[in-house]
Amino acid sequence: MARRNFLLRLAYDGRDFLGWQRLPGAGRSVQETVEAALGRALGQAGTGGSSRAAPIEVVGAGRTDAGVHAEGQAASFHAFTPLSCDGIKDALNATFPRDLSCRDCAEVDPRFHARLHASSKLYRYRLLNRPEPDAALYGFSLHVPEALDLAAMAEAGASLEGERDFRALSNAKGADTVRRLDEARIEAKDGIVDMLFVGPGFLYNQARIMASFILEAGRGRMDARRSKAILEGRDRRAAPGALGPFGLCLVEVRYARLDRGA
Repeated sequence: MARRNFLLRLAYDGRDFLGWQRLPGAGRSVQETVEAALGRALGQAGTGGSSRAAPIEVVGAGRTDAGVHAEGQAASFHAFTPLSCDGIKDALNATFPRDLSCRDCAEVDPRFHARLHASSKLYRYRLLNRPEPDAALYGFSLHVPEALDLAAMAEAGASLEGERDFRALSNAKGADTVRRLDEARIEAKDGIVDMLFVGPGFLYNQARIMASFILEAGRGRMDARRSKAILEGRDRRAAPGALGPFGLCLVEVRYARLDRGA
C-alpha cells in the first residue's frame, strides 16, 4: 500500500484549547487532538500514542494561539490507509469532541505541505458594536458599546497594507519582523464590525495587535500622524496592546496551486 498525503480543513472553538501546537505537558491542543483521532480512525497512534505503527504527525498551516478560533484551518498528514477521503472525514467527526470538526478531506500530491505551500491566510477579528451585549456572540467577539468611526478604521487598515516592518505591531521575539499584508479591510453590518486581514504569514500576536491599532482609530485615538510614528518607530511599547484572542478567527487558508493525489 502506498503512502498517501491528505489535506484536512478544520473548524474549532478555541476557548478550551491551548492553541494549535502540541507542546508536551502544556495541555489540550488542537494538533494533538487531531492526531489522536486520526490514530484511532486509521489504526495508527498519534505522536503520544503507544502503537508500534508509525505515528501520524499533522502539520497545521497556522499556529493559532490559545483561545483563537478557526473556520478553515488547513492541516496535512501522510498515512498508509485504504480509507477514502469521505471515510476519513466521517471517522474523524465521529470521534472528535464537540468543539472540533472536519469540514473537508482531500488527497493531495505527496510533496504537499499545509504550511509551506500556503499562499495566504485570512484572519477575522470580530467586534460586537452595539450598546447591549449578545450572549450568542459571547466568546466569539469583543463587545464595544460606543459608536465607532468606520471610515477612520478603514483608513488605519489601509495604512498597514504592503510590505513593512511590523515589529511595533507584534510580540515576535526574532529579528525578522518584515511581513507583507495584502489586505486589511472593514466590513460592518447590523452592529457586527469585522476587521479582515489577508497575508502570506503573520507574526506572533500580529493580527490581534493590528485589530487593536485599528480599533483605536475607530475610537478617535489614532490619527495618521500617530499611526505613521508607531510604524516607523518600530517600538512595541508605543503601540496599543493586543486584543483578546476570543474575537480572532482563522477563516481560510489559500493555496495558489493544489495538486490532487491519485
